[in-house]
Amino acid sequence: MIELGRFDEAIVAGKKALRLNPAYQIPYRCLASAFAHLGRDAEAREAVARLLEVDPAFTISAWIARGGQSNAKLLIEGFRKAGLPE
Repeated sequence: MIELGRFDEAIVAGKKALRLNPAYQIPYRCLASAFAHLGRDAEAREAVARLLEVDPAFTISAWIARGGQSNAKLLIEGFRKAGLPE
């Protein structure tokens, strides 16, 4: 949904996923990017903090190297806006 620019929908989906499994890191990545794109900086930083609690070693470059979506320009741009480490 991020790549389609449907940030509000991504937030709804991310929150739903976290209700089902709060230890799952993918929704935190989604939320961090979506909130950042919407200028909701405090919420983006909160998602980053939670992601780094679940996966302290997370970096954008490591995620891409592990097979993350290197062509996901909006997602990665949101990661950077949210303050995730390179």
